[in-house]
Amino acid sequence: MSESLRAEQKWWGNCVNTVAEETKQLQYAKRMGLNQYHAQGTGLYIPPFDLRGQSVLDIGGGPVSLLLKCVNLGKAVIIDPGEWPRWVMDRYSAAGIEYVQRPAEGADLGEKFDEVWLYNVLQHVESPEAVIATALRHGRTVRVFEWLGVPSDTKHPHCLVKADLDRWLGVNGATMSESWGANVQSYSAIVPPRPGFRFHLLGLAHVPTVRKLSCCAYTQKIVKLATMLKSLGHEVLFYGVEGSAVDCDEFVQVLSETDRRKVYGEYNWRTEFFRYDGRDAAHDAFRAAATEAIRQRELPGDILLCTMGLDQKPIADALPNMVAVEPGIGYEGIFSRFRAFESYAWMHYLYGRTGQADGGWYDAVIPNYFDPADFPFQPDKSDYALFIGRIVKRKGVEVAVQVTKALGMRLVMAGQGTLKNETEGLNITDSHVDFIGSVGPEERKELIGRAKFALAPTYYIEPFGGVAIEAMLCGTPVLTTDWGAFTETVQHGVTGYRCRTMDDFLWAARNVETISPADCRSWALANYSMDRVKLMFQEWFQKIRDIRAGGWYERHDDRNELDWLRKHQVGGK
Repeated sequence: MSESLRAEQKWWGNCVNTVAEETKQLQYAKRMGLNQYHAQGTGLYIPPFDLRGQSVLDIGGGPVSLLLKCVNLGKAVIIDPGEWPRWVMDRYSAAGIEYVQRPAEGADLGEKFDEVWLYNVLQHVESPEAVIATALRHGRTVRVFEWLGVPSDTKHPHCLVKADLDRWLGVNGATMSESWGANVQSYSAIVPPRPGFRFHLLGLAHVPTVRKLSCCAYTQKIVKLATMLKSLGHEVLFYGVEGSAVDCDEFVQVLSETDRRKVYGEYNWRTEFFRYDGRDAAHDAFRAAATEAIRQRELPGDILLCTMGLDQKPIADALPNMVAVEPGIGYEGIFSRFRAFESYAWMHYLYGRTGQADGGWYDAVIPNYFDPADFPFQPDKSDYALFIGRIVKRKGVEVAVQVTKALGMRLVMAGQGTLKNETEGLNITDSHVDFIGSVGPEERKELIGRAKFALAPTYYIEPFGGVAIEAMLCGTPVLTTDWGAFTETVQHGVTGYRCRTMDDFLWAARNVETISPADCRSWALANYSMDRVKLMFQEWFQKIRDIRAGGWYERHDDRNELDWLRKHQVGGK
């Protein structure tokens, strides 16, 4: 038994005369807003509180809980570490109130209550922050009354201040100078049900997170993820480099443009690959500043969205109270318990690479996502093939050149890099190739939309390969290799062809007119649009939140569908 609990039980004594404390409790109740539950027409001088069937968890209710002054209770539970006389426990039992004798810190009762009450308790506990976390986890609404600025002693180990209570509760509580009971300030708050989740979204350290940087898949994923979360009613706090532009409730700059340029200097990202090293000074500064900024803002139940795997693991490690999630794994350096892979191919590849032989209940496959407005439907095509991506051998640039040369067809190539690159072993000089370098969003959609077909002959196991979806959104068929994510994203013979030999590629190119541009568009819209994928994220995040309630066994009896993993088919081939 702690010293504070021993002192508390000594103060209550035999619990026979509690009139002073119970008189104060009626004032606590008024500040907590319980007067709305006053029963009318009872004839009582002090009317009881009519809870109208609501369930209540009273944290730290002691021997004379406010629940004893209520009628029409739903489920009523007190959680308190105190041990009281037998007659006190019998009184609770007679009133239909369950008493759970244990500290509230870290408690998980496995259910939600309509309300949780905290009144004159946080000064007495071992960890006020942990008790508030328990309250927020269990209550749809949380009502609070506490004293501020009371000097600590054995019975009151904590001196509470408004800033801490606001931060832990996630509200701006009210303060008053009370003349009754104690000549100090009081704090009261009503924490309403949270309509959504609260996310801390990490950006990139090596570039600003902006929409116009369309050649960076990670940038685009972060920008669009924030937009999807906001559209679902969630709160998003974004941490990024100066100059970032992300849809969020608060943008916290954690690295200046001056400090970023000190590390990466000036370079032309249209011809050079992005300069990036997760161990450099820019990333060190980003991690340190982001960690401190999040620590100042975190609330119980918040979710930390780590978008760059191991490079952001130190932030998660430094914030042990956060739920760390990797929402878009298209990289190899995974670390968290909660992981969303961009394709089944990539998930299974990483399972094998890391020696994971069993599936993970909270692993998910959620594909990359696209704004259809960025890629308008274009059924009328020009007579060129398109390769768009990094100009490296493993992206299959030489295959694209060879296929179009054999067809006598113009090939437009767009992307970071150059056609002559000793490191890559590239020396493309073919006259039918029109290389235009990296392009922005407007040029990108025009090029993709007008292409007769897009070539994506990637050699390696592609985690996702977003250009295939971009092409299909524009109504442009895709010719790809037959492995990696393409086996999931390209419907063979319906939205394009998956090929394994030169003969395959040539036949596919000559027969590409059999592919319906409308089917390409319909497939991509139905399965990879932001409006579709955001619902997959919503389901996954809800499963993660359920861990704090009933866990794997948490039930949602109001569920009327289970469509989050459904693939919507198109075409009749």
